[in-house]
Amino acid sequence: ISPIGRERFFAEFPGQKPLYIKGDTSKLSDLFSWQDFDEIINEGAYWTGTNLTLVANGQALKADDYCANSDTDSVFGPHRLDREKLLGCLRQKPSLVLDFCQSQTEPLASLSATLESVFRCYVELHIIASWESKKGFVSHFDHNDVFIFQTEGRKVWNIYKNRYEEPLTGTDHESAKLSDRVDDLKGDILMQPELSPGDVLYLPKGQYHDALASSDATLHLSYRLEHCNGRDFLKMIFAHLAQVPLLRQPLPSLDDTEAHDTHLGAITDELATLIKSPEAREFFSNYQKLSSTQDGFPSFNFPSEELIQFYRVRHETAVVPDDVPENILAWIKSRDFFSADELENILLSGEMRSQVLSALEGAGLIESRL
Repeated sequence: ISPIGRERFFAEFPGQKPLYIKGDTSKLSDLFSWQDFDEIINEGAYWTGTNLTLVANGQALKADDYCANSDTDSVFGPHRLDREKLLGCLRQKPSLVLDFCQSQTEPLASLSATLESVFRCYVELHIIASWESKKGFVSHFDHNDVFIFQTEGRKVWNIYKNRYEEPLTGTDHESAKLSDRVDDLKGDILMQPELSPGDVLYLPKGQYHDALASSDATLHLSYRLEHCNGRDFLKMIFAHLAQVPLLRQPLPSLDDTEAHDTHLGAITDELATLIKSPEAREFFSNYQKLSSTQDGFPSFNFPSEELIQFYRVRHETAVVPDDVPENILAWIKSRDFFSADELENILLSGEMRSQVLSALEGAGLIESRL
């Protein structure tokens, strides 16, 4: 996000307003190119109608239009890409969306891990290819904060003044995205950046927007930040209610009003105790930590039987341990995450590494991946 600093970004933008950052062609040059796009999409057996979507004027094409629709159509079975069908559809130049790509290449995984480390949430990457003057998505908002990284071509983004406050998927908030209501809700144009390779755009959730390619072809990465919310906490509580004996008991007869009210009161007290318990909070906090280190961080280093140990750098802490050498502290502060092996290979080994990691964890400057 250079030249916007970390402190200013978190003070002014997340959940508040969009941010356009002008880059240059070198900024994202090693991140993702048309060559990378070709390499991953040529993994034909991997892509299906569930993780590759074609969209034109706000409508997704039917998977049968570009996929095998029966076991006899493909050696890979139904819903696998049919390359001839796909090419036929692409001649109409719909937007092509590849879903769940956060670990498809090493640079993408590294950026995914960075975003997970900084924002403490699960991130999901969609790679979108579009063609000039062909609109894939109509005006809409997203249910999550989004980072856009432009890697190829140019695209004009219309960012509108209005935002839908705290939208949730699977609720009546979806009606605010319907095309017959959007024009009344989105407001006037707030900003209209044309993204070129190296540019970055941040959109808070609920911000109405649309985009249109202004070059022959364009490629951008759309990272969604999927933060946990209070509903997720209650879902986890609900999943454990069967373990509470009181909640398994039948309710007293409605004819016995006093007993019925007393029982409901006891249920309320039991739920309050459960929700407020340190165990429930710790369980959910660990769930948040696990969900924020899903795809960007590699786990295995075969033939070793040990998982790779990663650490997140907590830049928000003001505590600095006294017994850590300055050069090591500077290296740590320059990172958003690192592995124990990196620390060993670059700076430390053996007992000293363990001492430094313990000191850094004790000071709260780093935390280990669960």
